[in-house]
Amino acid sequence: MKLNKNLLLTLFFTLAFGNINAQSWNYNNNRIAISFDGNSAPDHQYKWPIGDPDDWGATAASMAIIARLGLQDKLVHCSYNNFIDAPAGPDSENQNKLSCDGAIIRWHFDASKFYDVTTQLEEAKTNLASEMLKSTADDPLYFIHAGLSEFVYQAVKKAIDMGGLEALSHVKLVSHSGFNENETRRDWHHTWSDIQELCGNRIQYHKIKDQNACTKPNVLWCSGKDFSPWYWMRDHQDESIRWLYRRAQAHDTGKADISDAGMLFWLLTGDENGSPDKFRNFIGDGIPDAVQGISVIKGLDENNKFTLSAMDDFPILTIPGYAPPYKDKYRKAMAIDAVHYKNVFAASKVQLTAPKGLYNITISTLGEIDGESTYRLKVNGVELGQTQNKETEKDYKIDNFTFKNVRLEEVNDIQVEFNSHSNGKIPEDDAFAFSRGRWAQLKFHCVEKEVEQEIKGTIISIEGEHFDLHGHWKFADDKKASGGRYIQYIGKNHYQEVVNKEICDAYFMVEEPGRYTVKWMMRQPDNAEGDKSNDAWIDFPGAKCYGNKEELSGYVKFHGRGKGEFTLNGQLDLHDKGQPWMAVDFPAAGQYMIKIGGRSEFLQIDKVVLYKDITFDQLKTLME
Repeated sequence: MKLNKNLLLTLFFTLAFGNINAQSWNYNNNRIAISFDGNSAPDHQYKWPIGDPDDWGATAASMAIIARLGLQDKLVHCSYNNFIDAPAGPDSENQNKLSCDGAIIRWHFDASKFYDVTTQLEEAKTNLASEMLKSTADDPLYFIHAGLSEFVYQAVKKAIDMGGLEALSHVKLVSHSGFNENETRRDWHHTWSDIQELCGNRIQYHKIKDQNACTKPNVLWCSGKDFSPWYWMRDHQDESIRWLYRRAQAHDTGKADISDAGMLFWLLTGDENGSPDKFRNFIGDGIPDAVQGISVIKGLDENNKFTLSAMDDFPILTIPGYAPPYKDKYRKAMAIDAVHYKNVFAASKVQLTAPKGLYNITISTLGEIDGESTYRLKVNGVELGQTQNKETEKDYKIDNFTFKNVRLEEVNDIQVEFNSHSNGKIPEDDAFAFSRGRWAQLKFHCVEKEVEQEIKGTIISIEGEHFDLHGHWKFADDKKASGGRYIQYIGKNHYQEVVNKEICDAYFMVEEPGRYTVKWMMRQPDNAEGDKSNDAWIDFPGAKCYGNKEELSGYVKFHGRGKGEFTLNGQLDLHDKGQPWMAVDFPAAGQYMIKIGGRSEFLQIDKVVLYKDITFDQLKTLME
């Protein structure tokens, strides 16, 4: 007897989790729609410019849950960046798009079902409204509410305007977040209760428990700054699951948080108490038919070079927005099928791990007599430039073009794009023939290898963007800051006491116990008076703090001076006991916390730096 793949999956999950055909809320292979927020382009008209970055990993994890069960065809709508009136960002920095496109490529989702609300608002609303209109008792639509409510409100209104009021009775909305239901980024935006009023309470509603438990690493879908419960993804045999781990790492405050994925996990498994271990068991050996071979590791030869072959290193992918390529085995080149795709680009990509440094990258292309194809190279989503084949009277003549001084990090997204083109010279049928954008390889020559400086001492760097912010602490963007972001206290001055609601905190790991000196990279506003906007309350719970040889207790005043650039400095102000440097003793290796309380308005902090076994001057040299 021959069993099909879906039946085998059903049998597997029945054994692993019980009868999941029943799943939750009578779900039975019905249509699924989902909408995420998580905008990564800052919206400076709102108090929190960046969207909730848990969506960046949760979007990818949600697609993994669907793909693991082979339900890709049931996903009829996925919108993301759904903050209405928020700006769009460049594709290379659009974290939700990176997650969605990566899932489409690796797990064979239909790209036409995905919408970036910042650039495709009307298309996204129309698609979701149309799916709502189709809903009947026999064909309900399950909607995962993973973003704010205004976009959903507009889609529901459009469905009603299209005559679909009664169909909304067969839309089933799943939520886990009162914030998503009730928060508004503009005064005129709407909430979940407004949606219910609009549709006359027709939409069915089910709210599961909040899927965050960040202080309990092995419970639910957030483990705070501790990624160890998710290391199984990092080390998985399925390359696409290793990619999923990198998407979880994208969280801009360093949290291991994919909490919105808990809603789909509940719907499709019946379990609202997911966890890293349960997700591990659910994923098992990996995603069926996941694309492998995107990740490539290369080292330098004796001439500081390596090559990526179009035939051997680049996989056949369907990348959103591009035609699929094929491999011309006879000419040992990748190409685009000009019979079906004329005057459009195809693309392929790899995730390249290689020595960091400055490179010249040379693409070898094949000239053709019937057209002059164009080639583009993107590194980490940024287009470096393009080149076009020269006219030739000889087919498949090698043409080389070099992109110079390209900076590569340890892991890089390398994408080659190539098109079909006709020069109108070679008749074919009743028209003219097209070139096929054939290319053979990329040659990498490292002209300046990045040498890691030897550090004899130990340095711990706690980036501002890794803090959990409360009260009047806010994130801000600036290219002068490490990682492009810093934190700023914009509340009132609190010179006399620590105010609990104005405390932000961050976890960090100490691998080598001992006594560390404390400094920070800070900045005052340009218009601040000499000693204004330059201090904060600081504490390290669980460790012993010292000023000179005196042990300190609780929060102490920590200050510095610097304008224009973020400056490495920092010392205590103990009033009648002087202004010594601050030291912290960590008795054992492990995870610790730093707490910073708002004291002086408009103080800007890039990062806090702890160091031992080197001098301050050596630290400054290493950080230049």
